[in-house]
Amino acid sequence: MTTAIPLGSAVYVRYKDHLLYRNIPTPVEDAAERETIGWLTKQNNELILIEHDRTYPYEQLPAGSGSGLIILKNCILEIHKIPLQNIPSGSINRSNTKETNAEYAPQTTKRKTQPK
Repeated sequence: MTTAIPLGSAVYVRYKDHLLYRNIPTPVEDAAERETIGWLTKQNNELILIEHDRTYPYEQLPAGSGSGLIILKNCILEIHKIPLQNIPSGSINRSNTKETNAEYAPQTTKRKTQPK
């Protein structure tokens, strides 16, 4: 199912999730349908690992552990790659500009308050 999606790709996944219930008179009879967005980090014949929060590796801060989900492949209802436009190396925290002093705040004419 996910073999066409390369590892490291940003993906949308809709899946059936197991439920834990306690102290209720009538148990839930079906799994919950859930969805997530993240990076396809690992996969094997039975499961995939989707990482939603990760450290982008750069010289001052090495890559750390991420947060994510392990989803059984037989619980996946839908999965597809999410296109990341104008973003180098699949990173969502870098701009596609050559300038090192790029401004990420709104332009002065668009700010509600003017800088002093």
